Amino acid sequence: MLGGTLSGEDGVLDLVAAIYDAALDAARWPDVLNRIGDAVGGPEVIFGVYDPATGLSNLLAPRIDPVLVNRLLDWAPRNPLLPLGIGQAPGKVFTVGSFITRDQFTDTDFYQEWWLPAGYDTEPLTTNLLVDDGATGIFTSHGSLRRPPFGADQKRLFAALAQHLVRAVALQRRLFRLTFASESALEGFDRLQQGFLLVDAEARPLFTNRIADALLDADDGLRLEAGGLSASDADDGRMLRKLVLSCAAPAAIGAGGELALRRHTGRPPLNVLVTPVPLETAMAALPWTVSRCPVAIVLVTDPETDMQARLSSLQRRFGLTPAEAAFALEIVKGDGRQAAADRLGITVGTARTHLSNIFDKTGSKRQAELVRLLLQK
Repeated sequence: MLGGTLSGEDGVLDLVAAIYDAALDAARWPDVLNRIGDAVGGPEVIFGVYDPATGLSNLLAPRIDPVLVNRLLDWAPRNPLLPLGIGQAPGKVFTVGSFITRDQFTDTDFYQEWWLPAGYDTEPLTTNLLVDDGATGIFTSHGSLRRPPFGADQKRLFAALAQHLVRAVALQRRLFRLTFASESALEGFDRLQQGFLLVDAEARPLFTNRIADALLDADDGLRLEAGGLSASDADDGRMLRKLVLSCAAPAAIGAGGELALRRHTGRPPLNVLVTPVPLETAMAALPWTVSRCPVAIVLVTDPETDMQARLSSLQRRFGLTPAEAAFALEIVKGDGRQAAADRLGITVGTARTHLSNIFDKTGSKRQAELVRLLLQK
């Protein structure tokens, strides 16, 4: 048993399934987050995701006073904890004590003016949910000064659930704005710019969207062998099938994962996300009866296609040139004109010209206004 407030292994597995359900139905997140908080002994949780590329933005703190949440947001520019966790790998668990001593923390204005009045212990459990091209996400479970500190079992449970939260957020980002269980679900998956597959325990596809079909036809990174998913590289193929099979295991606490599929043409690897899918959810997307049971969602992203789709969208919407569209995508990351110019390998003067042209074509006056406009769908 990993946690003291769940009824054994079945309770943990039920919570894992609920996490993936929430990725497919965002309305379920508050309840799931509260269940995680109760299970690990830190009932007041904060879940935040911001993805400028898709427009996905979520800040959930179901049990925390909204006034406290607003004050926390006000503290963001001066919060001494925020810079400390940046760069920590998604799924890795850390606490305040991972970076500074308790005395150093309690001496800060942030602790005295926000943390202590909130009544929180100085060692919350935290994990990054994503760190990717300007996108950020974090999950924190707060213990109370009135409760015992987190125990070893609670920390292990948080670490196990953190891995699933990371994968669920990755799934939510890619399916954002799509309704999974609806009459038009299959048509919706065909609008995705990623390959989407529902597969059984033997990695045999039960449903594939148009992008997945094209990737399979290209036989460059992703392929079919004996009717099941595999890869151009034999080791990659074995790992892909192992991740799929893990989603069917009776004790699927460590189910799914991410994988880069190497391509024999030398192009950038395909990025693959494998996540378990509850049977009732899969059957909602497959409105006919199938003899094989869907156990996993496989999402495949081609970095080249993904970038080209973003560039084409900006060119169509605002009449930007290819170079201006590329610069606009870099500006959205929010770290300034110089950083954007450095990533593209252009001079500051060229960057200034691009930005001026983008302002004219979009009707924007300031960079913050431009970023908001570019994030609109």
